[in-house]
Amino acid sequence: MKKGTIAIVNLQNPREKVIGVIHEILSSGIVLRGIDVNSFQDWAAEVAKDATAQVICPTTMFFPMHRVIRCYEDEDMGHVPSFSTQFANRTGKPMKDMLL
Repeated sequence: MKKGTIAIVNLQNPREKVIGVIHEILSSGIVLRGIDVNSFQDWAAEVAKDATAQVICPTTMFFPMHRVIRCYEDEDMGHVPSFSTQFANRTGKPMKDMLL
């Protein structure tokens, strides 16, 4: 994976799943700008409404490698749309643009 890829990162201690755009992958960890997957639907709804005062906002985070279980690219799987596709369908905006 490279800078600018939208990815899902599974983490441990505590257990979390985050989606965002990769800023950097280092031997020490991953720098990602995104949100917790559990907040994804609420965030997409806010963006779709063009809410001026958003409650849920993407943040830039660093996750040390010892917490990373798995990191995979957000992509469509057959008939199952990716988070990016769901976001674009719901908001009319590319998810990547909202994360940069």
